[in-house]
Amino acid sequence: DAIYEFPLVDRDPLPRWSHGRMTLLGDAAHPMYPIGSNGASQAILDARALVRALAAHADPVEALAAYEAERLPATAAIVAANRGNGPEQCMQIAQDRAPDGFDHIEDVFAPGELEAIAARYKVLTGLKRSSEPLA
Repeated sequence: DAIYEFPLVDRDPLPRWSHGRMTLLGDAAHPMYPIGSNGASQAILDARALVRALAAHADPVEALAAYEAERLPATAAIVAANRGNGPEQCMQIAQDRAPDGFDHIEDVFAPGELEAIAARYKVLTGLKRSSEPLA
């Protein structure tokens, strides 16, 4: 019904990934905007969580349910965040605050604000734990 010149599309999060002894992982489970290498990094985190769940549960169906319970909400949150420009939200903030441009980034962002935006996104995507220092 629509043709896009530069198609950046995603899909709404699925209500479930696992069906009995079968599950989804990576883009099959959670296609998202190609922002911040999330397709690859989230697939790796999925695989890590799936291995942990399979090692922790003798019943494969229970393991897949545990994996899904851990990863589905996390990836759904990333899909939602990316719809709000994800880590690139700083560009929209700069446009909103300085629509006519600016000479110095310090005129647009408070000290540490850009670092805080990046750190929050890293925590959201699982690339950094909230207890880790910014640097």
